[in-house]
Amino acid sequence: MISEPHPGVRLMLKRMVARLGHEPVTAEPRPTPAQLRSADVLLLEPRVPSGVSLARTARAANPGVAIVCAGIAAPLVELSQLEPNLAAIVGRPLGIEQLDGAIRRALVHGNSLSYPLKVEAP
Repeated sequence: MISEPHPGVRLMLKRMVARLGHEPVTAEPRPTPAQLRSADVLLLEPRVPSGVSLARTARAANPGVAIVCAGIAAPLVELSQLEPNLAAIVGRPLGIEQLDGAIRRALVHGNSLSYPLKVEAP
């Protein structure tokens, strides 16, 4: 599931996720409860308040959802609010290799990764 407020970036992420062989679902304007329950990974921009709010809602609906923050990295203090579901952080500009690695880690390890997380830059 992709939560990105900027339409152009959201489209780019959707295409990248599909290119990597996953089924992209966008969270805009508002995901359904069924979508939240079935999401394996939530890809979000951590600096947008609605993204953090969505992460909390998704975690309540689906405790096993792994969260990947993809954006201009927020301070780890803010991101720590997303624990224990935070699986990876990738910075922008975002390359497909970094996104692939983050999604793979999230799918393999779920929300079992622990701090300190490495912020990956392209």
